[in-house]
Amino acid sequence: MKADEKSHKAPYPGGVKSSTPHKTAGEVLSYVEKIVYVIVGVLLVVMAAYTIIGSIHDIIGVRFNTEVTFQLTTILNDALFVIILMELLGTVATHLSKGGFQLKSFLIIGVISSVRRILVIGAQLSASQNEPSSLFNRGIIELGVDAAVVIILTVALVLSRRMDSPKKSVESGHDPVEID
Repeated sequence: MKADEKSHKAPYPGGVKSSTPHKTAGEVLSYVEKIVYVIVGVLLVVMAAYTIIGSIHDIIGVRFNTEVTFQLTTILNDALFVIILMELLGTVATHLSKGGFQLKSFLIIGVISSVRRILVIGAQLSASQNEPSSLFNRGIIELGVDAAVVIILTVALVLSRRMDSPKKSVESGHDPVEID
């Protein structure tokens, strides 16, 4: 091809640049996805605020009687729920700013959710001392399963952090640490 032929070749497919911008379906869906994530983020904040206000109301109304353990466990349950909501909000914010999801966030949410369930079951078992032994046994089994879930998710979290350590040290210019 001669030099003159190269200069006449059109730089755009089809040889004509479109004068009107057309968004591809992918760009439109990406924009809609971001809007949905912003709405989800706002809902998470509203849910957290509502839960915090309810917990403050519950703290003010705690009566120091036989139900105090159950009342305080309920408030702690709400506090852990708010932490879960904030962890989800952080995940949504990270997705909006960097794209993708972080495995660690979901592992942390799983651990907190399981601990929350353990506390609720513990409160139910302590409040229901006159219940049949089958109900108590079922609660103990559920506590064991939830404890196993906490251990498994914690091990996964530790392994996830160890796997990220070599990546971070390579990015920072340090030699990666070997994991045996």
